Amino acid sequence: MNPSVYAIATMDTKGEEIAYIAGLLKAIGVNVLTLDVGTRESPTVAPDISRESISAGRAISTTDRGEAVTEMSQALREFLLNQCAQGKVAGVIGVGGSGGTALITTAMRSLPIGLPKLMVSTVASGNTAPYVDSSDITMMYSVVDIAGLNAVSERILANAAHAIAGMVQHSIPKSRRLPTLGHDHVRRHDALRYSRSTYARKNRL
Repeated sequence: MNPSVYAIATMDTKGEEIAYIAGLLKAIGVNVLTLDVGTRESPTVAPDISRESISAGRAISTTDRGEAVTEMSQALREFLLNQCAQGKVAGVIGVGGSGGTALITTAMRSLPIGLPKLMVSTVASGNTAPYVDSSDITMMYSVVDIAGLNAVSERILANAAHAIAGMVQHSIPKSRRLPTLGHDHVRRHDALRYSRSTYARKNRL
């Protein structure tokens, strides 16, 4: 089976929205799987990959939301890395509010540089550094709250679906391809570049 776009959301609150994105991707011929990373109620739309499959026996708190987000994020990170290692992931798209954005982007940041990653978020109009860090996540502002489909949200989500489709359907010229770089490699590169620039500034080079 060809690699798929993994469409991720807390499907107890964002099931309709991620299902809408998945439907658009399928309509234009992109393989897509929906992943539920909800930690509270049952999903409103049945996912292709359940939260239980993602957590794989990991205990997810049912009382502390902060702990639940952290635990599910780590579970998602390990799940996606495993799927990437098997060549199953063509790209990743997520939708979420502040909690969902923190959960999904933490996992996204561990994925290889160059693998398409797009996050539709209610917090994308502010400081996105905590979510993007030194990765290549594309942040798209949702404009309206992600709480059901309407004339505005449908257009934004459609733009996001078509954006991730373009990323995965069109390859770059072979001569321009770079070696696969992980997040840790980029962090080390950034640290080295910062130390060099600091040294040059102090010594007026």
